[in-house]
Amino acid sequence: MSPQFPDRRHAQRVDANLKLSVQVPLADGTKADASLETINISSSGVYFKSNHFIEPMTKLEMELELAVPPEKGSTEAKIATVHCQGIVVRVTPDSGNPPDGEWEIAVFFTSIESGGHRALERHIAYLLETVQ
Repeated sequence: MSPQFPDRRHAQRVDANLKLSVQVPLADGTKADASLETINISSSGVYFKSNHFIEPMTKLEMELELAVPPEKGSTEAKIATVHCQGIVVRVTPDSGNPPDGEWEIAVFFTSIESGGHRALERHIAYLLETVQ
């Protein structure tokens, strides 16, 4: 980031291609279920591509599917579905139609279900260990 626009993130972000289900608000006021894939994730937000433009400040209902490494004393990893809510904080490009038909959307988590935040943090820690 440039000095004019400092990076305000407090949580470490890691590249992750996770299954993400989003209820995308449509122009007519209805919502469409969209199955998307994340670009990266942190414990405070998610960044993904969408073929739908989603206005900044839009509230989203989401489900993340992620692998949770085994607890100590166990050898079995689990797949967890984490229900969360967030607000769109950035859309790129911010106007017009992108040449590839996809927008990159950054969402700040406003709510994560009980137990989901722990599963998300364990998944991120696992990803960070595997890239080092």
